[in-house]
Amino acid sequence: MLSQLGALIVLLSLPTAAFGHHSQAEFDENIVRELQGEIVVAYWRNPHVNFTLKTVDDDGNEELWELEAASWNTLSRKGVPENVFKAGDQVKVAANPSTRRPRQLSVSHVLLDNGIEVILSPSGDTPRWSNEYYGGTARAAGSAPIPEPSGSAGGLFQIWTIAGGRRVPLDGKLPLTASAREAVAGWDPMTQDPLLHCIPPGMPPTMGNPYPMQFREDSGNILLHLEEFDNVRTIYLSTNDVQRAPAPLGYSVGHWEERTLIVATTNINYPYFNRVGVAQSKAVETFERFTVSEDGQRLDYELTITDPATLTEPVTWSTYYVSDRGEVIKPYQCNVERYVEK
Repeated sequence: MLSQLGALIVLLSLPTAAFGHHSQAEFDENIVRELQGEIVVAYWRNPHVNFTLKTVDDDGNEELWELEAASWNTLSRKGVPENVFKAGDQVKVAANPSTRRPRQLSVSHVLLDNGIEVILSPSGDTPRWSNEYYGGTARAAGSAPIPEPSGSAGGLFQIWTIAGGRRVPLDGKLPLTASAREAVAGWDPMTQDPLLHCIPPGMPPTMGNPYPMQFREDSGNILLHLEEFDNVRTIYLSTNDVQRAPAPLGYSVGHWEERTLIVATTNINYPYFNRVGVAQSKAVETFERFTVSEDGQRLDYELTITDPATLTEPVTWSTYYVSDRGEVIKPYQCNVERYVEK
């Protein structure tokens, strides 16, 4: 039974799915540790659900482990109940260890004392220990199914859920200039990543996220509400000679070509081109195409980025979104307050 408090650490050479949006490279996915102990405190929040686990070894020595999972918004959509585990609970966990910080883990599975498993990786769908579980791609018994499309066409102005992959192509091999390669080589995510301080991403990385987005009309312009970090972009449909101050999301001007909204963004004042430390200059510009299908249920998206100081040639990424799935935009309310002293 899990009521026995003693540390059980098993090193297994089994990879697990990566999750998280900013620091997953810190964790060794080729090693899975199993720990058994008592939850000291748990926080159900964004950008990560965090909790502290207390274990006791065979000599009676206590250790505290800090574990982080996917965001609360992601897990709640997969049927994980809030506070499904809490302080005082006896649990077993499977997690990837940090390569930089001792006793810091990225957790994928938790087994509760009642035999129910909780899958905490957004891309994982397979339970590790139990046939009764929350999370994963299979929804828990009794949870509400995602509605099928109703067939109604809502045009651009509705809520869209990403379906064609979520990352701007900015985390892989890129045509970087020599200066950009030098800058990324010295990047320290633990001290320089803005997202670790709840600083919202600017353009273009804000468009590479797994959360829903919603378009609204506003005084002749368009507002694009991105759930992640509660970001809101304004897309102006008319231009004027007013000088626009540089801003993290830049200055976006759009126009329609049949069912396609074309958006050009300049005046971007955000330090990073992506989420893994590639810097960008103030000369960066983006060009986007949002194309609504005839039935109003699919939105094709294409993003092209130019920055002569960072890229030797433009980079283009495309994906697609689906609509009418009973989705809502949830508050993000980022909170990265740490509760275990390092």
